[in-house]
Amino acid sequence: MQSVFARLTLFCVVQIAALTVVWFLVVVEWRWDVVQQFLGHIGPGTFLVGMGVAAIFLHKQTRTLTRYECYLAILAGGAYVLADTFIMHPPWGVFSDPGQAEQEHVSIMAMVFILGVSGLVLQRRFANSLPTSAHFFVGVSVVAIVFGNHPQHTVTGGVGHYATMLFLAGAVVFRIMDRYIEYAVLMIITGFVFFGSQTGLAEYVDTVGNSAGAWIALWSTLGFVSSTGFLALSPGDRAPPR
Repeated sequence: MQSVFARLTLFCVVQIAALTVVWFLVVVEWRWDVVQQFLGHIGPGTFLVGMGVAAIFLHKQTRTLTRYECYLAILAGGAYVLADTFIMHPPWGVFSDPGQAEQEHVSIMAMVFILGVSGLVLQRRFANSLPTSAHFFVGVSVVAIVFGNHPQHTVTGGVGHYATMLFLAGAVVFRIMDRYIEYAVLMIITGFVFFGSQTGLAEYVDTVGNSAGAWIALWSTLGFVSSTGFLALSPGDRAPPR
């Protein structure tokens, strides 16, 4: 178990380090708003990947999986709101008038925090069932509504955010159907695609005249590579007897 945890931790660290190096190599102008985009995308992107990894390793233990998902949601939502309030837009975050876009960012992550809290309450009060489908449906629906009305400064950023909505919608369908592995793979891919749609990377793609669609295909592929690695590291399931 310790060996698996060590390899899993190393795999995660290597991926985050590689993504950071790619960002430094590709982004030409390290403006504060671009740095904010990096932080604002790698955080939620890591949360999405973490949700997928939890489902891969705990797909046979649904109550434990739900508890871990709630903890991840509380951690991700709370950390984002605090960082936005006191680091990115001090002194009072959205109350310091950073604009509508930041209101949308914070509202989504605040909702993620509350969904985590609500999930823990559900688990405590409903011992024989875990009615979490509404949480996933509402969460993804709100993201789609916000992203659909969230102007992007680049073509690639717009394509990336619509791809994020599409993959999230697929993930929630699989989750409601209790198809945990398919859900997990899509969540990991979504995390990578969302990271690739940030302003700094999207500006690079548009500036050099590369294809926005090819860029999203690249990050979808990297997401598949990542999910395949996590699948390989997981205990998996025993093959049924023939």
